[in-house]
Amino acid sequence: MRQPVSPDGAEQLRFDLAFRPAMGRDDFLVSDSNAEAVAAIDRFPDWSPQAIALIGPASSGKSHLGEVWRTESNAQRVTATDLDEAAVSAIMQAGTGLIEDLGIALSEAAEAALFHLLNACLQGRIFLVLSARAPADSWPIATPDVATRLKLVPTFALRAPDDALLAALIMKLMADRQLVVAANAVRFALPRLERTFSAASRFVDAAERKALEKRRAVTLGIAREVIADMDAAG
Repeated sequence: MRQPVSPDGAEQLRFDLAFRPAMGRDDFLVSDSNAEAVAAIDRFPDWSPQAIALIGPASSGKSHLGEVWRTESNAQRVTATDLDEAAVSAIMQAGTGLIEDLGIALSEAAEAALFHLLNACLQGRIFLVLSARAPADSWPIATPDVATRLKLVPTFALRAPDDALLAALIMKLMADRQLVVAANAVRFALPRLERTFSAASRFVDAAERKALEKRRAVTLGIAREVIADMDAAG
């Protein structure tokens, strides 16, 4: 069956990806690059042990997915650099905690706080989601007991967005702004964009400006101009 046609005659794209409501935030798009991590979040609170680690490069969506879980679970959010007794107390009281940006060298106090939280988690008293760019066995942990406990936490990777996810994101951002985009414009942009959500967002921002200036849909010509501008800007 022929797909819908945009005003400039170019066929528009459709993508068979799942849309996950993100509890007050933008929809979370699911593809092969993040499906296992999303499935792990969906199993909450049926976790054993009561923790998971979300691992992925910058702009892979781990913070967004962590926020989905935080909203659903009413978890206390803390960054690794802010781990201290007060953070432990807040997470213990909430019963759920999201610890982001791990994988850096922690202070002695921060490692002690992490040790306490991991113990509570492994004892079934709280739930934790940890996030970092690299797996826990590469983190510069100075305390052997912390490293040992981290080995017990299941790890789920979010890879850089694949073509399907990046294309679906571009289409969604365009739709959110009520922009019509030609399929060949998206096809042209995909292999020329960094595999990050931020690159897709920058492309859509620039395409929107040009489309409004020209009072037309986002065509292949506009996509070419945007990519050339992005390349020139470095």
